[in-house]
Amino acid sequence: MRPTGSRSILQLTFRRGIWRVWLDSKFFGDYRTKSQAMQAAEVAKQAMAKVGRRVDIVVESGSPLA
Repeated sequence: MRPTGSRSILQLTFRRGIWRVWLDSKFFGDYRTKSQAMQAAEVAKQAMAKVGRRVDIVVESGSPLA
């Protein structure tokens, strides 16, 4: 299946000890570790790719270990 051209953003941010994932500026989920947040973002990206949606994963530059 070819991508439709629309591109989404999965953004990871770190605040007060919690990693938060946003999909196109909408809340997607909270995670205790960066690796859990990245894993969730990768799974979502793969699922969206199956329906032709392109996704970029962005880690907030001010986040620790980014």
